[in-house]
Amino acid sequence: MPISIEDANGRVGLMTLPPMAADPRPAAAVLLVHDTLGPDLRSLPYVEQLAAAGLMVLEIAPEPDEPEVETVRRGVAALRAHPKVDPARIGLLGFGGGARAAMLTAEAQVSFGARALLYPGCGGLLRDLPAARTTPRGGLLLLHGAEDPANAEADCATLAQRLAGSLPVRRVAFRGATYAWDFPSAEPLSPWLYPAPGDAGRVRIHPWPALTALSAGEVAAFLASALRQRGL
Repeated sequence: MPISIEDANGRVGLMTLPPMAADPRPAAAVLLVHDTLGPDLRSLPYVEQLAAAGLMVLEIAPEPDEPEVETVRRGVAALRAHPKVDPARIGLLGFGGGARAAMLTAEAQVSFGARALLYPGCGGLLRDLPAARTTPRGGLLLLHGAEDPANAEADCATLAQRLAGSLPVRRVAFRGATYAWDFPSAEPLSPWLYPAPGDAGRVRIHPWPALTALSAGEVAAFLASALRQRGL
């Protein structure tokens, strides 16, 4: 059962803990940042896989009129202050506009031990990232659909190179997938249009449950491996 996490400014988000383990030492944790329209059922398979891999997960949502980057900053601060979290092993999972907001925040204020970005609006993020930046300390997994007009393959390849620095990077373009293949199917509403990251308008969603199971497992395996050792 997720528990509510708060700071001096109010509610930060919901924390899901992994199954009880005998190891009393602080554990690795993942900050989960939802897409533009806020929390939805898209995150459920990812949270289940991350928790099963032994990772704590904090899902954040902005307060009314709170900038997304401030929400991300508060989420990272809450994880660093949590007594059960190892502050050297905090990872990021971002969906769409949330991935974009998290990376823009990370460039200026925070760093992550590992980053998993799903369809972050590669072209717009490339344009808006600061020109001057430090080499990131965490590895990168970038997943996007090869048929996604908001995440052109050439843009995502360039973004992955730029964000990787000298560290390992894995980019996967899923053939036949468009934006947010992991959005829960809601026939007869599907397909429908969803706000693309940044100012890229709206993009059509075609839910793909089998691919969702695959991508959730890949994200959990990547983050668990990358955060296993302190300081990665």
